[in-house]
Amino acid sequence: MSKYLTLHVEDFAKIRKATIEAAPLMLFVGDNNSGKSYLLSLLWGLIGGVNFGRWASTRKLYSEIKFDGVEKILDLWKTKNYDESNEAPDPVFSFKNMLLVSAEEQHALAEGFNTFLATAKDELVDEIFNTDETSIQSIRLDIPFREDLMVGYQKQDADLPWKLGVPHQGYHIFQYKNALDLIDKYRVLVCDKSVLIPAPRTGYLLTFKTLIGESVQYTFSRSKKPGDTLTEPQVSYLKRRGAFRHQDLEKIKDSSFRESIKSIISFVEQDIISGEIKLSKTPLPELLYRPEGFDKLLPLYLSSGVVTEVAGFLSLLKFGQFERIFIYEEPEMCLHPELQWKMARVLVKLVNAGFSVWASTHSDIIIQHVNNMIKLSNHPNGEQLRLDHNYDEDDVISPDKVRMYQFDVDLSDHKTDVKLLECGDNGFRIPTFGKVFRELRDEVWSLHINKEET
Repeated sequence: MSKYLTLHVEDFAKIRKATIEAAPLMLFVGDNNSGKSYLLSLLWGLIGGVNFGRWASTRKLYSEIKFDGVEKILDLWKTKNYDESNEAPDPVFSFKNMLLVSAEEQHALAEGFNTFLATAKDELVDEIFNTDETSIQSIRLDIPFREDLMVGYQKQDADLPWKLGVPHQGYHIFQYKNALDLIDKYRVLVCDKSVLIPAPRTGYLLTFKTLIGESVQYTFSRSKKPGDTLTEPQVSYLKRRGAFRHQDLEKIKDSSFRESIKSIISFVEQDIISGEIKLSKTPLPELLYRPEGFDKLLPLYLSSGVVTEVAGFLSLLKFGQFERIFIYEEPEMCLHPELQWKMARVLVKLVNAGFSVWASTHSDIIIQHVNNMIKLSNHPNGEQLRLDHNYDEDDVISPDKVRMYQFDVDLSDHKTDVKLLECGDNGFRIPTFGKVFRELRDEVWSLHINKEET
């Protein structure tokens, strides 16, 4: 099994078949309208975006699923001897009696999760995309083993609450009451928190107050709900924006989470938007932009396109809810080629800081930068070349951390074939870009020849 999450789907929307190994840096390239956003949204839902436990309480179907392997684990844990002197290795844990979850136990939990998926796949897709028009034939998520996954219970209440957690990420402590609840908490824990940054992000940010107002109107009035809606990843993105609170800034600015990306935030503000993103001191804080060299704060609608496009991503880094996986649709949008290059640096730096970035892109500049950094990682004179080109250590990336997938639409049936691209010594070769560049080169050459002849 791969050390990375691996998704297998068949006949999902336009996609005929795909096996996606979700490395820390994963890029989707290829044709427009080929299913890249669909697959990113599906990944978002699978790794924690959708609350399976809530389904269990509202749909009879799920109560009929048999989780024999997981039930055996629960029975085993209840009979194990927990050593009271076995203190949790991280002081944020408020309970003793910790035990590591074995590889066999984690395998049973993962199989239980996939049993659930096999039964609930159609409802899952409906939930993510807010429609019953999207079909899927089969789906499976292979989850790698976590060495630091622990289970425990409080002695004064031997049956409940059972808890599951990862020692070095103390905010990941979950209580669970039954097999399905445990499976749901397990997949959220091992997959980590994620946010999907959608392509229409500028529109969402600029009309945020209007969207909130309409949400209140349709929730608390008798008005008919509009026919058009958003997908769950888009709704989640707006909820995260609504969760920004000015009073939280002092608390979070010194956290280890922020400290790990402090230099990345500075790089984005100084080298990409040439200014600073701040929050207003209003009950529902607005994102404001302070241009470099000025004291005045501007609302986003008076800021340039590069600011509004990057603000959604940057604000998540500064004020977000501790996301570890950034699912980013077309990070190059509205960026000058030079800034696309710098955005590529940001994505690599994030990965080297311990985050994951899964993105769709049409930018050959982003791809080329990733290829260059891969080349630096295996070049015999890589260290000197890195210094010569003014790159930091966290700019270089190992090919093992990168996966690229090309999405090609078969015109005979309009289905999409998803292909894993091979990484050579010089990085990834992208056929979809190469074909267009060759055609453009030939056209330029032809026009030049004809001009010379006349």
